[in-house]
Amino acid sequence: MASQPAPEALRAQPIVRVAGPEQASLAALLQYEAEIRRQPGEAELVYHVANESRRILPYEQMFVLRHARIGEGFCVQAASSLATVDRNAPLIRYVEGRVRAIETQSEPQPLALDDDEALSEYPFHTWHWQPLIAADGEVFAGLIIARHTPLTEAEAFRLTRIAETAGHAWRALSGGKPVKRIKALDARQKKAIGVVLGVIALLPVQMSALAPVEVVPARPYVISSPFSGVVSRIAVPPSARVTRGQLLVQFEDVKLRNEFALATEKRSVARAKLERATTAAFGAAEESREIAIARAEYDLADAEFRYSQQLLAKTQIRAPRAGMAIYTDRREWEGRAVDVGAPIMQIADPRHVQLRIDLPTQAQMALSPGSHVKVWLDSQPFWAIDARLKEASYQARMTPENVLAFALTATPLGQTPRIGSRGTARVHGAWVPLFYSVLKRPIASARQYLGF
Repeated sequence: MASQPAPEALRAQPIVRVAGPEQASLAALLQYEAEIRRQPGEAELVYHVANESRRILPYEQMFVLRHARIGEGFCVQAASSLATVDRNAPLIRYVEGRVRAIETQSEPQPLALDDDEALSEYPFHTWHWQPLIAADGEVFAGLIIARHTPLTEAEAFRLTRIAETAGHAWRALSGGKPVKRIKALDARQKKAIGVVLGVIALLPVQMSALAPVEVVPARPYVISSPFSGVVSRIAVPPSARVTRGQLLVQFEDVKLRNEFALATEKRSVARAKLERATTAAFGAAEESREIAIARAEYDLADAEFRYSQQLLAKTQIRAPRAGMAIYTDRREWEGRAVDVGAPIMQIADPRHVQLRIDLPTQAQMALSPGSHVKVWLDSQPFWAIDARLKEASYQARMTPENVLAFALTATPLGQTPRIGSRGTARVHGAWVPLFYSVLKRPIASARQYLGF
């Protein structure tokens, strides 16, 4: 049976206290490792390691690098005393290039610097490489210490301790995968991908473009102003059904009525003069010469009468045929002065409509009559209307939205949409290779910008 230990052996042993400087260094290391464990993310961890490791190890500058995600080499993630890292800076590019030559080395080692122009004004020429090892033994990151003097054995030990602590925290924050590398493709895989992309680029696709569309009457009769005047009232509301001969527009006719009454009186006076001259011609030879003058005056008065009568009749515009009255708003026209020939409204058959498409010049393409058009109206966005292209203008015009566009006309197939409806149309053009469809606009923009 085993003997029991002596009571003296069970007594608490006195703690061996460390000297003052060594105790402070140990406390700083413990505090540093505690801070490392409290970092919330990889970016904060990298920044903390680069700037706060001076409390454990004196150095002038530290670079924290991580293995690149694609291909080989390391990328600088942080540098002490720098808020951000400029990847194009000569010093950063030199650091990454220098580490690329030793990236397979998993042992700490001093770095011999080259006679590079990037280091001509850099004051710290003693560098030391400290790798960070992943769980599988590969180097996933590293630290570069830049100082005036080489590391001592004790300082190298502390640097190794910093690397182990930082590497463990980095792996923990990244879920065990601090570098999610993308496997580089070999020559065979690149060739196969190139062949596949080439075949895809040659696949035929149909050119298409989106443009605003509006449903307009196919053959409307335009009601325009017969003379310069003021619109008194519009007799029919917008989109109302009208019959042939129905009153549509009434103009102010006070002046014309007065002119007609005056022309009527002048005509009566001229007729009386003509009758008197004709009667007097039987009594005296001199009076017979006045017949021609009186007849000319009567003809002139009669012409003025007929002209005033025609103008007065035009103050009322009546429907030339049955259909639907299409215009904007009564309040926009009533009391408004219009010039002769100004369009006021349209009389259209709602059963005969067409689609007016404004195709922007940037989306222009080769089109021909009969091309397929698909229309989505705002009033029915869940289903489309098929149409066929009827004609396209050769000259672009400026739309009310200040967009230079070509005017296209299409005929709907099947159902007849309501006049005035708006939406979006997809116009289909010719079949072309896929690469042409993708590169058409960039090439055109580049040519316009470069001027060739």
